[in-house]
Parts: sequence; C-alpha cells; structure tokens
Amino acid sequence: MPKKTYNLNQAIILFILAMMLSTIGLASRDIASLSLFWPCNAVFLGLLIRFTSLDKPGNLLVLFFGMLFADLCYGTEIGVAIGLNVANIVFIATARWVLLTRHFNRTRPRRLQALLHLFPASLCGAAACALVGAFISRHYFDDQLLNAWSSWFSEQMSTSILLLPLVISLPRRDQLPQLIAVLRDSSILPLLTLLVTIAGAIWLGGGGSLLFPLPALLWCAISYPLFITCLLTMMTGISEIILVAGNVLSIQGKGYLFRIDSLSSARLGVAAMLISPLIVSLSTISNKKLVARITRRADYDFLTGALTRSGLSAKLDLLVTGRNRPPCFSGAALVIDIDRFKDINDTWGHAAGDYVLAKTAECLRAALPQSALVCRMGGEEFLILIEGIAQPRSLLLANRLRRHVERNKVLFNGNDLSVTVSIGISALNISNVNSLDESIMRADEQLYIAKSSGRNQVRPEFVL
Repeated sequence: MPKKTYNLNQAIILFILAMMLSTIGLASRDIASLSLFWPCNAVFLGLLIRFTSLDKPGNLLVLFFGMLFADLCYGTEIGVAIGLNVANIVFIATARWVLLTRHFNRTRPRRLQALLHLFPASLCGAAACALVGAFISRHYFDDQLLNAWSSWFSEQMSTSILLLPLVISLPRRDQLPQLIAVLRDSSILPLLTLLVTIAGAIWLGGGGSLLFPLPALLWCAISYPLFITCLLTMMTGISEIILVAGNVLSIQGKGYLFRIDSLSSARLGVAAMLISPLIVSLSTISNKKLVARITRRADYDFLTGALTRSGLSAKLDLLVTGRNRPPCFSGAALVIDIDRFKDINDTWGHAAGDYVLAKTAECLRAALPQSALVCRMGGEEFLILIEGIAQPRSLLLANRLRRHVERNKVLFNGNDLSVTVSIGISALNISNVNSLDESIMRADEQLYIAKSSGRNQVRPEFVL
C-alpha cells in the first residue's frame, strides 16, 4: 500500500510540473503554433535520466495529460492540443532511447552515457518531433511543411541542448558542499569574460556575434564544475535567443537571401555553439579522473591503503601551502612498528604477512581521527601524523592505538596471527615537507627504545 501511495504522489507531482512548465512555454508563444521556448520536453527527459525511479512508461502518459490539460486551459482546440503534445512525447521517447541505447559503444554509467549521447539524442528527438509537429502545423495553421519542420526542429534542438545537460548533471544533496568548496576556490575571471563577450556581441551584431561568447564558455568549462558550466551555457543561449527574437541582436540581413528565418538560424547556431563547452567540460572531468587514478596508485600503498612517502609529501605540501592555512603543520608524529613481524613471514608465508599488514592498517585507521595522516614507511613500519594535538593527548592516543591493535584478532586460514605494536612519539612542527625528517628521526629513536625494552609499549620523546 505505501508503494502505491508513493507512485500516486509521484504521478500527481509530475502532472502538476507538466502543467507549470507547459504554461511557461505557452506564455512565450510568439506565433500561432509555436513557443519561443518549450522547456517541458528537455526538462522531463532530463528528469527521467537523472532519477531512475521516474523512468517508467506510465509517466509518459502522465506528462502527456499534464501538458494537454495546460493547452486546453490556455484555450487551444482539443485536436490541436492532442497533436502538439503527441509531438512532444515523440521527442521524449526518441531522445530517451538514443541517450540510453547500448548499441553505439560500451556500457557506461547512466548519466555519463546520456551526456555523451546528448547531441545525437537531441538531433534524432528534434527531427522526429518536428516531423509530427510539421504535419500538425500544416493541417491546422496552413504552414508550409518545410518552414514548419525547420521551426519545430530548431526550437526542440536548441532547447534540448540548453536544458538537458543541466537537468542530467544536477548534483545530489551530498555533493553540494564539495560543489560550493570548488566554486569558492575558483576564479571569477572566466565569468566576467563571459559577460563582457555577451555585451560585445550585442554591440557589434551580425551573424558571427553568436560565437563571441564561445571562448569564454570554453574557459568556464575548464575552470568550473560540469553543473555550473551547463548553467552558464543555458543562460548564455537563452539570452542570445531572446535578444535575436527581440531584434536586439541582429544576425541576418535581408530575409529573402536565407532559407530559414532569423530566429531558427539563431537557435541552430546557439545549439551548435553550446555543445562545445559541454564536450570540453566532459573531457576535463575525464582527464581529472584519470590523473586522480594515476595519482592514487602513486600516492597510496596498494596493500594497506596507507599513504606512500611521495603521497605523504604531496598531502603535507598541500596542507602547508593551502589557502587559509597556518604557515606550519604542528602536532605529533607516531612511528609504529609491528612486533616480531619477520617471524610471521618466516612461519606462515608472505601471504599471511600481507594479510596481517592490511588488517593492522585497518585497525589503526579505525582508532584514529579522520584528519590523521597514515603512511606506510616500508615493511611493517607506519608513520602517523596528527595535527593540532598536545603532547599529553598524543601519548594517550598512542596507548589507545597500542591496546586497540593488541585486542584485534587476526585470523588467517584458521590460525590466530594477532600482533602487537611498539610506538615512538615525537613533537611535530614543520613549515615545509623537508623538515619532517627530523621529527621522524626522533620518533624512530623512541621506537628503538620501546623495541629494546620489551616491545608492545609506547615511548615519547617528551617527559610529562
């Protein structure tokens, strides 16, 4: 029963949303049969892709009746309203198939595949929708078939490329803090350049003026997250189309020299232009992910998941030189060594030793604050750096780590390979990565004392 109630609520929300978006489109009608913008098709297609729970055949009927009801309330004749909204559903169904089909290339995540297929999906959806819409326009409005088709095609194509990427790339709620953090560290210069180029396009005019914002949009694409890039391209495209429709931006000379009208030409030009920033943004994201994977392989130990020495240096360098950071990294350095680890390798084999290393690293991380940096120094030795911790607390924490490892059961092929650790502690106060070595050396000295004094103990360099 709750599932049925939820589906009914979902249908009601979609119906109301279809009415609202249709009303926006209907309010922008500048000729008898078409609107300046028709956001319904692209927005709903994006929602079906973005939220898989909405991607059901029954929801297409809900959308159809929502748009139909808005048309009837607006005063459109029922025959015309049915025909126009059949064309809208044809767009959604056709473009959805192209966005998600597996026939073109290998399987990819749903949202990424949809963004990569954006241009062919918009092209096929707009062409199919225009074919149905052109016959409706010819039958009810006596439009010429080619002119009607080009008007439908250009409107659907441009609106799809303007709105669809934005809806598909909508960030999840848990991604918003990261998005805000990236924007906070981003430069405002690409955005200012975009505004200047749009103003320059208005001032100069002419067909080429539509392309003036393109370099700035490409700069935005490599500087800002995908969602922000899609938002800026949408706002730029809508602005240019409105300016052309209002004769503020003149892009065409005498009408008889051209096969399509100025507005259709502007729509197609904007659509062709705005696909480029999306491609650049997707390429930038792919490159960043590739670099991140390569960096992770170099910066993290595959066996334990701890940082390597190079990874630790990169982390510290970022922390010391980052924005709004103090000029030094102070706290405590803990050097941890697994007691009698060589005996495990000699008795049970290296596979058992690797298993013990992985389980010990996991145990250490579970007992540490998230801000702690865990590094595998080599063999069975780990280095832990904790920022902002006082000396007495570092001793308490080290003893807690020691007890945590001591109580941790490590079973390998039915054999108990539980271990203990010895820990040396030193105070940490570094202004650059190179000054870390001195703290490690002092902690190593304390570790040697702990090992020679019977193991399974903690030795600090300071006296409380």
